[in-house]
Amino acid sequence: MQIADGHRMDRDKLIAHTRPVRKNRPSSRIDVHEAIADNNRIAARYTLHVTQRGRELAIEVCFFGQFTPDGRMRRANMLTRTVAADDQRPRGERS
Repeated sequence: MQIADGHRMDRDKLIAHTRPVRKNRPSSRIDVHEAIADNNRIAARYTLHVTQRGRELAIEVCFFGQFTPDGRMRRANMLTRTVAADDQRPRGERS
């Protein structure tokens, strides 16, 4: 199960969401700012950089996940926000 910005997605919904995203955003990269793991849990803060229809986008993500004993993702919770792709400075340093 994945919850992104309060929207619950099961496996079928996630697959349906991913296909058009991959088609519309063929180029992407991730900058991981912080990550920590403890047993079967992980937390990370990263920025996803994508190109969509010739436009550069940056999405800040706070991610919290839990794994099953065999290493598959059991649960994922994400909070996201889109920021200007040309301003990647931490919020406290922006003018």
